[in-house]
Amino acid sequence: MILRLLLFSVGVGLWAQSPAAAPVVPAPGDPLYAPVATAGAESFHDRFVEYGIISVGPRALFGPALSAAIRMAKPPDAYPREWRDGANAYGRNFGDALARHGARETARFAVAAIMREDFRYRPSNSHSPFLRGAHALAFTFVDRSDSGRPQVALSNFAAAGANGFVGEMYLPRGFNNLSHAETRMAVAFGHLAAQNVLREFAPELARVARKLGFRAFDFPIPEWWVKR
Repeated sequence: MILRLLLFSVGVGLWAQSPAAAPVVPAPGDPLYAPVATAGAESFHDRFVEYGIISVGPRALFGPALSAAIRMAKPPDAYPREWRDGANAYGRNFGDALARHGARETARFAVAAIMREDFRYRPSNSHSPFLRGAHALAFTFVDRSDSGRPQVALSNFAAAGANGFVGEMYLPRGFNNLSHAETRMAVAFGHLAAQNVLREFAPELARVARKLGFRAFDFPIPEWWVKR
């Protein structure tokens, strides 16, 4: 089941970039995986439109909704009852996931715009799986400037920090401390790294999907899921 969900994610992303669907491409920071950078620097308007789609568009609800459901299925042992049982608890967990998503994407957009940073993923030119994987992980910490020069991925650090500390304002006692904030930061970095790895090996995963007869490419994608 997990493999099929993974292949489905790859298939949806590649469908959105396929020649038949051109010029539709996912926006930077797409929740499925980090897309490849297109030629040329982005304008502030382009960045802002992408930020709006990612942060408050309809697709922004899916990830937090799934995250809240997973949290409810296996809540921390010390979670109070109002955060673990019933519809109200789901609402609290959904709100937490939504707040972290919004804070993460807002911080990433703002810092990238100010620092003229382009965090869109650029695949490795190597044929070695090891070097490609290392490149994908490294891109989490060193991306590119608008002019194409390598630079520290300050937007990713800001995004991880926002993801970690926004919960300090409302999470239950015992989960709104520095230790838990650091854990949430680490999870955010892991999420960004996983996006890069998935994007790097998307072509190979797509071939596996085809061999298994997976019909991800026939899935009807709503127009609001992609950026035109």
